[in-house]
Amino acid sequence: MRAISDYTQASSKRKMFGAMPTFEDMAVGNCAPWLKTNCSSKVGGVNVGWGAIRIGLYHKHMKRWLDNFPMEQIHIVDGERLVTHPALEISQTERFLGLKPVVKAEHFGIDPVKKFPCVRRPDGGLHCLGKTKGRKHPEVRPDVLRRLRRFYAPENQKFFRMINRSLAW
Repeated sequence: MRAISDYTQASSKRKMFGAMPTFEDMAVGNCAPWLKTNCSSKVGGVNVGWGAIRIGLYHKHMKRWLDNFPMEQIHIVDGERLVTHPALEISQTERFLGLKPVVKAEHFGIDPVKKFPCVRRPDGGLHCLGKTKGRKHPEVRPDVLRRLRRFYAPENQKFFRMINRSLAW
């Protein structure tokens, strides 16, 4: 979930300034100063004023792109599949761009520590993304995850209709 990823990023940067509220407090807790938002901005018990929640409203971002470009000129990369099947996802991008597919599964390896995909260099070594990628996300209470899924479900459906494709979130 995008909000959890954003929270993980923010909390890793914030460690030098002290503890950060929990994800649950930020996403569904009572309005607090750290949200820097209007206390009435809750929908379905979710703090929609929090930027980490708003960034996951993909249909709003996509609309701006579609106001300027037809969908045929836009390629959506499935971030989950990019992690689980990087060669497959990149080969779809190659086809979209009209390129001869050259990327294969053997061009990737897995970071032994983070278990995140890396590009295999010609010498066989791995080139992995920086320390900010592939971090462990916090465990989130099941009731909060359910509330967020209920909140995002209609928003995701709007996005899926726009792109004429469903993604497995």
